[in-house]
Amino acid sequence: MDQEQIYSLLKKYKDGTASATEREQLLQWYRETAYQDAEFPDDEEAVGEAMLVRLNQETKPAKTKPIFRWVAAASAVLILGVAGLFITRMLTNDREKFAPRVVQSNIHPGGNKAILTLANGNKISLTDAGNGQIANQNGIKVTKAANGQLVYTITDRVDLSGAASSTNLDASNTIETPKGGQYQVVLPDGSKVWLNAYSSLKFPVSFANRNERRVELSGEAYFEVSHNKEMPFRVVTNRQTVEVLGTHFNVNAYAGDATTKTTLLQGMVRVTAANKSAILNPGQQAKLSSTLDVSEANTEEAVAWKNGYFNFDDEKLENIMRSVSRWYNVDVVFADQSLRNETFGAVTTRFASINTLLKMIEQTGDARFNIQGSTITITKRK
Repeated sequence: MDQEQIYSLLKKYKDGTASATEREQLLQWYRETAYQDAEFPDDEEAVGEAMLVRLNQETKPAKTKPIFRWVAAASAVLILGVAGLFITRMLTNDREKFAPRVVQSNIHPGGNKAILTLANGNKISLTDAGNGQIANQNGIKVTKAANGQLVYTITDRVDLSGAASSTNLDASNTIETPKGGQYQVVLPDGSKVWLNAYSSLKFPVSFANRNERRVELSGEAYFEVSHNKEMPFRVVTNRQTVEVLGTHFNVNAYAGDATTKTTLLQGMVRVTAANKSAILNPGQQAKLSSTLDVSEANTEEAVAWKNGYFNFDDEKLENIMRSVSRWYNVDVVFADQSLRNETFGAVTTRFASINTLLKMIEQTGDARFNIQGSTITITKRK
């Protein structure tokens, strides 16, 4: 197929007007041209990479920009919205000048890994635990589902009106993800929480006999809170408190980052830090650094990690590499400090090899990456 045919099929796929034959034709083209990488099997996870390579090789910069957004969207749909976004900025035609210099490595992306610490101090590796019930405490059954989800279910031993036949309902559990880990939790009230890498969430074993649903977060998490106007849900970090009744939002509160970000997708939340509060409406983000400021948000970028991909849009390389370090469990060294504040853009699945992401970044600027063991050294292109 020529370039125009490819674009036409992609647009039809995005619009939902492609026939079964056209969808198969597009998928077959991707498979036939898939990027040959030992870490990328010839399956649907490789489709987006093949698309990126073909567009980079055949599309001139002047023609790329107008179709940039719908190509991204079509790719996302094709890989079920999770593992298939593979976009980078416009590339120069000077291929030698921007030839990738990333070396192959044995560094692998993260996955569903976490440690659950029960109220009695017992620790359970959710990575190693089999599916099914893994604990029963205070009338709350803790189950690991087949999809890697941790589910808390109230049994008939607990009366939600406040009475309980079991012991201390003030007890709390903590779930922690390591570098290279992520996990999803369904809390006793039905609220869903997605934890990003190197994060922890402390929460009560039960919300019974309480006037609020209070959890403590370190790191990053996406929340889908079950509505209960009689019992507000509060997320407490080391610098702020987010209060909701029922909504979808993301909190990025890593201890090592200068800015804490709260992004609202649905509903309404109140962010309180020090002596200042701010109400967020859907599509807004509160940034807390030296002050608390509210602005319009790029919600797709904010929750990209939860949906299975990286989305960096004019992001400082220092911030990008923090995310890379947490997800791939690597150390990062800036041999050239001036690169820390250089901005780059790339979108790719979080389950690609680290080489794929670093090649994209190399193609959009002056950074060069050298991988030795689990350490990435960043130098400037000469």
